[in-house]
Amino acid sequence: MSTTEWSVPGAGAATREDELRAGTWTLLGRLLAAPPDREVIDLLRGISRGSGKGESDNLAAAWQALRKAAERVGIEAADREFHDLFIGVGGGEITPYASWYQTGSLMERPLVVLRQDLQQLGVERQEGNSEPEDHAAAICDVMALIISDPDVSFEWQRELFQKHVEPWMETFFRDVEQSGNADFYRAVGQVGAAFVALEQDYFSMLA
Repeated sequence: MSTTEWSVPGAGAATREDELRAGTWTLLGRLLAAPPDREVIDLLRGISRGSGKGESDNLAAAWQALRKAAERVGIEAADREFHDLFIGVGGGEITPYASWYQTGSLMERPLVVLRQDLQQLGVERQEGNSEPEDHAAAICDVMALIISDPDVSFEWQRELFQKHVEPWMETFFRDVEQSGNADFYRAVGQVGAAFVALEQDYFSMLA
């Protein structure tokens, strides 16, 4: 991938590449926040993406794997899979929090630092949301938000990614992909891991 395949975000309207990046973060956040409903499944079944501008072969293959997974999964099966992976009785197989992945415990320093950075950006947790801000879904939503906001500089994007995504989230998605309880979510993990790796390349090249 050459440096011309992505444009550096700046003031004004988001570029097409930014819109695709933000859309991918939004979709990943939705799939990690709750089981997919019929609308989400239908959306995924309509995926028709090849290796396009700024997209790696790995990510293109992952999108197609996700489309095929959506074609064969039922709503109830996806719901059971989500709960087995992330909730369970007394905890799911995978703990989707930055603190857990980086320290082995919940509510640790990665969450404190994230809250400080979000406060600086003026990003607040929605009322009624009891999940800590370092949940994987919440961090995906934050990435989508800051990419879409022309008032957030590229430097802030890169700093948030390098501090709060890069140290752990690709490993998290690989764990989802390799889980014995995953079928539909195996493809979600594949997309997530490939996309985070692509974002890492993007921010590294433009450092």
